[in-house]
Amino acid sequence: MKIGIDLGGSHIGIGLVQEDKIIDIKEKQFNRQDRVNIEETITNSIMKMLTELLQENNLLIEDVDLIGIASPGTISNGKIVKAGNLNIKDFDLVSKLKEKYTIPIKMRNDGKCAALAEKYYGAMKEFEDCVFINIGTGIGGAVFMDGKLLEPKRYSGFEIGHMIVNKGGRKCSCGKQGCLEAYASIKALKNKVTETLDMDNDISGQYLREELLIKNDPRVQEDLDIFLEYLKTGICNLIDIFEPEVVCFGGSFSYYEGNPIYDKLIEKINEPKSTFNDGEKPKFVFAKFKNDAGIIGATLG
Repeated sequence: MKIGIDLGGSHIGIGLVQEDKIIDIKEKQFNRQDRVNIEETITNSIMKMLTELLQENNLLIEDVDLIGIASPGTISNGKIVKAGNLNIKDFDLVSKLKEKYTIPIKMRNDGKCAALAEKYYGAMKEFEDCVFINIGTGIGGAVFMDGKLLEPKRYSGFEIGHMIVNKGGRKCSCGKQGCLEAYASIKALKNKVTETLDMDNDISGQYLREELLIKNDPRVQEDLDIFLEYLKTGICNLIDIFEPEVVCFGGSFSYYEGNPIYDKLIEKINEPKSTFNDGEKPKFVFAKFKNDAGIIGATLG
């Protein structure tokens, strides 16, 4: 039995994991007060939720083989070097948890964790050359070549969301300007649409997806078209660089399966001259495990 922790830009999920199945799960959404001292919130919340999860399943910590953590941002040697969406720098979460728990604890970038779950057990299992794009509060991802996860030696790397798609454009949470994440994350889309409609942006992803974006309001459609153009640009760049057999969509964007917005995106990608090699495009799939991929993948690899 293993514990998988998914630390997101807006939540924490902790699951009891056995191979590709989450046996039980606890979740917490961050509120404004939680963000005042976010490092303390994360540490205390993990310990509290982990205790509750074990008690409710009649388990002791000694029954757990591993705690795996999927975290946004740049990860190196078990430390969050920086995570812009959480406003964190140099946070040694693993060391904090090791003060309480003696079992093995490891941490890696959340996009890589979700990608591992999909490669081992999910939508990318039958492919060797794969690009995984995690689209939610931010944009992350991973690349597999010949079945192997590409991993740099220094940092977590493959910061897909921080490729520049509009030089000198919007300021990103990472501090740069014009990043893909600043234009094509679900957070960016929600912020733009709610600003256009003069609404509070504290709405659910489901409401955005199933209510706001399908309205015929031309202002919303304009925002959506700009979002899709930037997302297309980022995806086509990745196709040109890696020539994958498959591109897999994870994060909250995985819930757009069957949604006409996804169909519009694929139409844009398939337009002539959208990629260098204008022949057969890769296969496009959605993450089998959706938002659970990070929890499962945190316990792998």
